[in-house]
Parts: sequence; structure tokens; C-alpha cells
Amino acid sequence: MPQGTSEPHISPFHQARALQAQGQLTQAKAAYEDIIKQDAGHFDALHMLGIINAQLGHLESAVDLICRAIEINPHSDSAYYDLGYAMCKLNVFEAGVECYEKALAINPQNAQAACDRASALQELGRFEEALASYDLAIALVPGYSDAYSFRGNSLLSLGRTEEAIQSFDMAIDLNPNAVAAFLNRGNAFQAKEDCAEAIASYTKAIALEPKHAIAFSNRGVSLKYLHQIEASLESSNAAIAISPQFADAYWNRALTFLLSGDLAAGFKDYQWRWQTEKFKKIQRPFPKPMWLGDAPIQGKRLLIHAEQGFGDTIQFARYAQLVAQAGGHVIYETEKLLFDLFKSLKGVGTLIRQGDPLPEFEYSCPVMSLPMAFKTELSTIPAESRYLAADADKLAHWAGVLGPKTKPRIGLVWSGSATHQDDHNRSLKLQALLDALPKGYQFVSLQKEVRDWDLPALEDTSRIQHFGEKLTSFSDTAALCELMDLVISVDTSVAHLSAALGQPTWVLLPFVPDWRWMLQRKDSPWYPTMRLYRQAAQRDWSQVLVDVARNLGDAAFH
Repeated sequence: MPQGTSEPHISPFHQARALQAQGQLTQAKAAYEDIIKQDAGHFDALHMLGIINAQLGHLESAVDLICRAIEINPHSDSAYYDLGYAMCKLNVFEAGVECYEKALAINPQNAQAACDRASALQELGRFEEALASYDLAIALVPGYSDAYSFRGNSLLSLGRTEEAIQSFDMAIDLNPNAVAAFLNRGNAFQAKEDCAEAIASYTKAIALEPKHAIAFSNRGVSLKYLHQIEASLESSNAAIAISPQFADAYWNRALTFLLSGDLAAGFKDYQWRWQTEKFKKIQRPFPKPMWLGDAPIQGKRLLIHAEQGFGDTIQFARYAQLVAQAGGHVIYETEKLLFDLFKSLKGVGTLIRQGDPLPEFEYSCPVMSLPMAFKTELSTIPAESRYLAADADKLAHWAGVLGPKTKPRIGLVWSGSATHQDDHNRSLKLQALLDALPKGYQFVSLQKEVRDWDLPALEDTSRIQHFGEKLTSFSDTAALCELMDLVISVDTSVAHLSAALGQPTWVLLPFVPDWRWMLQRKDSPWYPTMRLYRQAAQRDWSQVLVDVARNLGDAAFH
């Protein structure tokens, strides 16, 4: 036998690679750094050190190291790919796309670069381009399950829901353990409002990955849409137990609590909105602290500011009076279209428009946080029957426009903003509403914007009066509301306006209503003069319209 044999020599680089492969990233990082100290132009060490820095979250260092590696070898598709990965982790998606494209130019067979380029394009909202890039990845690797799954997201973003589901199904056929595909499939079914299928997909994702917080949270949303409140809360609670800082799970749970009537728990969770991506974009930084009822307000100036929709601003403006009663000076910053109307709002010391210079103040509070600040529960809602009033000059003007009243006047609002995410559920067509309502009333349109398909119904001026662009602000709409005997509205800001004026207001609600209307109730604890009409099934207005027509026989409209 040969004598004196020794272990084969393993280079420092290969030793570092072995540590990296074993997941010992800190040790591998130190090893690569030692190599670079000896050889600053070692391409592979720079490249691998960049990858490790990216894995450890040191993204700026990762970019610097991989760029140095590319300067040494500008023909490495893998280096450009990894640079693209780091750029996307930094949310610099345009740069990520450029890096993936360079990787593909060097190696047109790099399916992963095509797939990840598509994901970056998806983040940029370039959905058609993303779809084409996913298709390229699949053409390069026909069994690419992840690409089919992500491709479904692009189709979903394009509104091609059925095709998206087919793409998710293909991903699952290729990989029955594809957790992300089941999650995305659930999202697609939720988008088409097939909640049972959505729940089944989320449940499968959870079975494959029992600690999948997003699947639990999303399943909670689907259960809420089926009015399964307890099950929804259980699913949201599971998501929060897995991920205690998961803001979307708290937000979803907040809406479920509020829908169920548990306002104290709901408004507490509602504060988590500021940690979600959607609300981070609209949160306004102020130099003074946010007031949430946890400090004396006596003698202090509180800036209350609008944050979401007109209806929200109107509904929660009532809290200004409570702040004033507690000794605070209310500075109320509202949307420009509400400014004239809010001159009548009780409790306001200083009224300003959005965009006006801010006066000095000690605290700020977004309007939707006021219920939490006052620890609002169902039994303590400040439900004054009237806390806004129309301008006297406006009332006189619109009374003249309408002319003498010869029959009961009913204001109608049949659709909301087309950009509202739930508009397809809450709005209906004017002709369907008019056909259901009995004759013998003077119908007046209280909405400014009208869809093209509603225009023919407005041509019959003997049936309904419409003023459109003549409604220049909410003060005009308020005057018209006050001149009505009854307002019938779908869930829009005008419903809030009418009820805040103390007018009899009937609100037509979809099967899954906004949280503030809760479930089953025919009245609203927020508005004493409001009556609620609810769909019995998704997008089915038939019984709602029958009930409204029947109840119009009550001359008192209550």
C-alpha cells in the first residue's frame, strides 16, 4: 500500500462554498472576505459574497459586491441575475428588470431570469409585459410550476380571472405541493366572489404549510363574506398568532369585528391600518403626536383631518363636538368639496381646507381614529339625529330650481364611484330602480356623475330630474337632500350626507355590506333616520326593490 498519502488540498474558495452550501452564512462570509483581502479581483468570491450579503439582508453591500464582480466578468448571466434579485429586494424594480434583461441577453435560456423579470414587471404594474415574460419562462422550461403560479397573478391583475385560475391549476398539476399556487388560486376565487372555492384553496395551502399566516388571514376574509363571523375571527386570530406583526391580518380582523358590532375591539384593530402597504401611502407625518384619547385634551388644539372617502369624513365628523365638549379646540381639515357644508358642523373652532396652511396645534387625529379615542361601543355611539345643515342661500336657490312641490319628492342615488373596489356590488342601474318604484312621486337625481348606460333613463325628465354638473359641491347636494321628503341611496357618501342632515334615508345594501352597516339590522345605530334594505343573495336586488316599492306606501317615510 502506498505510504505517506495526505488529504487532497481544498482551496479556500471551495471551503467557503461548502460553508455556504451548509447554510453557515456568517462563516462563509468571513471566508470570502479573507479571499478578497488576498485577491481583490477574485470574481467568484466577490459574486458569492454579494449573494450572501443579499441573503443576510445587507442589500446595499450585495449590490456593491456584485457590481464589482461584473466589472471583472461582464459576461456572467448569473451575476446579472443576482444583481437583479438584490435590486428587487431594494424595491428598485426598474433596475431589477434591466439586470434580468442583461442576464437573458447573455444567456437566452435562463428561464429563472425570465420568470423573475416578469415578477419585477408585475410589481411595476406592467402586467402585459409580465405575462409575456412568464410565457417565455414556461417556453424555456415547460414544467415550470412557479412560473405558471406567478403568471396567474398577472392574468388576475388584468381581470382575466378564469384564465388565472387555469394557470394556478396548471401549477398545481405540475407540483401538487405548490403552496403559493393554492394561495393565489384562493385569491382568484375570492376575486370572482366564489368564497367557498377560495376557502377550499386557502385551507389546502394551510394543510401544506400550517404556519402560513397569509393563507389564514385571506381565508378569514372569505369566511366574513359568507357571514361566518366566528370562523372568520378564528382564522384571523390564527394568522396573528403565527405572525404577531402581520398588519393585514389585524386590519382584516378589525373589519370583521366591526361588521359583527364589536366596535371596541374593531376600532382598536383598525389602528393597524397605518402598518399596511395601502395606508402607508396615505399616512401623513405630523410633528405633533397623534391623539387617541390617552391624554387630556382640555385647553389643547387638536387637528382632525380627513383620510379616506367623503362618506367616512361625513360619518365621523360628529366627533368634533365631543372633542369640544372635552375642552379641546378643534381644527378641522376637510376635503375642499365638503368645506362649505362643514361650516355648519358643531364643535369646530377652526375649519380649513386640505392644502391650506396648518395653524399651530398640539395633537392630530385622523378622523377614523376618533371612535377609538372615545372608546365607542354600540351603546355609546354619538347618534345625534342631525349634526349638519344646508346653507340657507343654497336652500333658497334649489327650492327655486325645483319649483312648487306638487307631489312627494324622493331623491335617488343608484351608483357610486366607478373606481371604488366594491362598486360592482353596491351600484345598480337607474332604469332598474325607476322601473321598480311606483308612480305618484317626484324623483330627483342627487348624483353628479352618471354612467353611459344610465343616460337614456335620464332623458325622461317627467320621470326624474337630473342636475349633473350644476352640483358643484356637497353644499348643493345637501340643499337638495333637505328639500326631499325621502332619500333612497345605495351605499355612497350621499347616504351619509342625507342622514347627517336628519333626513329620512333608505340605504340599499349588497349582500356583503361595508362594516359600518353590520349584519341583519334594518336600522343603523349611527343614524336615527336611516332604514337599511339588504340583499338576500349576492348581486340580487330584486327583493330589495320590491320591499322599497311596498314601503313607499307609508306616507311618513319612516
